[in-house]
Formats: sequence, structure tokens, C-alpha cells
Amino acid sequence: MMTETLQLNVTGLPAGTRATLERVGQQTGRSLEDYLRELIEIEVLSQQPFREICAPIREQFRQTGLTEEEFDDLIERERQALWEEQQQHQHQRN
Repeated sequence: MMTETLQLNVTGLPAGTRATLERVGQQTGRSLEDYLRELIEIEVLSQQPFREICAPIREQFRQTGLTEEEFDDLIERERQALWEEQQQHQHQRN
């Protein structure tokens, strides 16, 4: 994935907004910059049609050569393995 650098200066924020943004970012384990970057990306993505957002995923799936049935089987096997692992951990705790 290619990235670009753009530096923004935001002025006119109400008092306390920066501190609130920093706190929210920290609560989710991100820096202020990472948190704001994610907010911007979410807003930009929300403007795109869902079909466009999914295009790279569809292309990657196509390149795997899997059929939908094979993909469904793979997901089901992984789901089952995860469930069994969780059950095993629960029994170990009890």
C-alpha cells in the first residue's frame, strides 16, 4: 500500500478538544496522530461506494484461485478450530 505525507494545521478547535482527542487516542492505544489519521481514513472511506472499497479484497480473493465453496470450508475449519481452542482453555481454567 502506497502512502502519502500531508501535514495539516488545525485551528479554531474549542478549548479542551486536543486533550480529549489525545485521551481518546491513548485509551485505544494510539497516538494523537494515529487516531486522527484513522478518523480521516474512515471519513474518506465512508464517501466511497462499498463496491469500490471491496475491490482490492475481491481481487486478492480471485488471485488465490479458491472457489467460494473452498473459501467457505476454510473459514468453517478455522472457526471450528478457534472454538475448540477456546473450549480447551475454558476447561483448563475450571
